Amino acid sequence: MDTLKVSKPLDPQFFRRVLGHYPTGVCVVTAIDPELGPIGLTVGSFTSVSLDPALIAFLPTRESGTYQRIRSIGRFCVNVLASDQDDLCRLFAKRGTDKFSQVPWRQAPSGAPILEGAIAWIDCGLSAIHEAGDHDIVIGAVDELGTAEEPQPPLLFFQGGYGRFSTLSLLAGSEDDLPAHLRLADRARPHIESLAQRFGVDCHASALVGDQVIQLAYAGGGGSDLGFSRVGLRLPVVPPMGALFIAWAGPDATTQWISRSNSSGDPRIRSYFENHLELIRSQGWAATPDDDRLHAMESIISKIAANGALPASQRKLHELLDDVAGDYAKLASSEDTPAHSISAPVFDREGRVVLALTLNDRQRRKGADRAEHQAALLDAASRMSLEIQGQRA
Repeated sequence: MDTLKVSKPLDPQFFRRVLGHYPTGVCVVTAIDPELGPIGLTVGSFTSVSLDPALIAFLPTRESGTYQRIRSIGRFCVNVLASDQDDLCRLFAKRGTDKFSQVPWRQAPSGAPILEGAIAWIDCGLSAIHEAGDHDIVIGAVDELGTAEEPQPPLLFFQGGYGRFSTLSLLAGSEDDLPAHLRLADRARPHIESLAQRFGVDCHASALVGDQVIQLAYAGGGGSDLGFSRVGLRLPVVPPMGALFIAWAGPDATTQWISRSNSSGDPRIRSYFENHLELIRSQGWAATPDDDRLHAMESIISKIAANGALPASQRKLHELLDDVAGDYAKLASSEDTPAHSISAPVFDREGRVVLALTLNDRQRRKGADRAEHQAALLDAASRMSLEIQGQRA
């Protein structure tokens, strides 16, 4: 067997912390033991090795008794866990419990368990084992494999915690109503491209999907080269975000929206946002005020778009949302206030806001200076509403 040697001793905890910045999938390797019946262990080090022949590998700790039994059996099945199966991950990481009494499963061709809810399974014969420090590199020759009928995101291990995969692209699986929104975004693209080119500003179209606002189309004309796309960016519908969609959604939606803010218990702040939504309805558009805290939010949103929604970025975004909540409605209530952006609603036949067209003016114009931009934006949104036979409620 091959042996890998480490030339310099390292602090194991520091090594673990640094390597924790690389996300890994989580799997359960199972087998049928002639004496014990079904057995299994959690691994966070599974990888494909070769296409021809089809080979995979996992790296168990050599001291694991379950691994030693799987090694002696010579056949195993790798179960790729879904994002909601972190309980199974913890169960199979324990020692000395009757794990399969709590878990429904069926047999793979080898007889090894395929766990219910696993998003993929790979049935293997043991091909080779290589020693690597305190772990083994176990190579499996793939005999059979398959996936779940309904695609789901995988369970990921990252920086000491479990999470799920989320993509900035809308191509890798989506909610049931996203296709309709994407079709609307295609219809909106000529409008936002025209505005971007005409005024030299950045424009985008976004939709409310569940409890998130998703940016679906973008046209850059403001000289901004971010180096990445914001299409697919998802942001929480927490006050003040999503106000344009909530304004025409009815009192229940308003109550639910305001309740998502940590400041919702303050009657004064609730009144601010209720008045702000009424203002949006009366004027037919929404403006995001030019405020330093909102610039900080913009910076965080750019980082989320570039790097994904890391926990630290999400926490900071929510902290800023809470901080600005009490002032936002007042800041956004005047046409004389410089605007970070202006948004106009696109309505469907029932009078619901199905799309928001947003113009981001980096010159932060106000009053009469932004009137032409605002009028053109409202006209574009109105024409889109007519295209889909929509009407304002």
